[in-house]
Amino acid sequence: MNRGRDERREVEVYDDLYGIDKKWVGIKEIVKITRTTYLKNTEKPSIETSYYISSTSQSASVYNKGIRSHWAIENSLHYVKDVVFGEDASLIRTGNAPTNFSIIRNFAINLLRRTQYSSLRQAIRLIGGDIATLSLLIA
Repeated sequence: MNRGRDERREVEVYDDLYGIDKKWVGIKEIVKITRTTYLKNTEKPSIETSYYISSTSQSASVYNKGIRSHWAIENSLHYVKDVVFGEDASLIRTGNAPTNFSIIRNFAINLLRRTQYSSLRQAIRLIGGDIATLSLLIA
């Protein structure tokens, strides 16, 4: 049980690639993950299926662990970018500007994580405008 939900994951690994276009050079396995989530206050579970391709041969548990850890990192970064930096509310939407600002936010997050502060919000509040201190973090 996590935050009022119970999630079951079923991982299937397929190495029989009959019918896969030969242009897909290097594919060794296809991984199918089915996540069934049971929410505390609902009767009907939510079922989501994702597919991945792999150029290596691994066990289902190795794929499960790798995919879970990837999404943990991905989700935590997106959470920080949205909640701390307000990325989803940004009105920057044309040309290369959204990508450029995303890179700047990533840089700022990594820079601020190098401080001794317990949270990014605290670091932004206390040294966000202090160029001298920030430049020391880059070195």
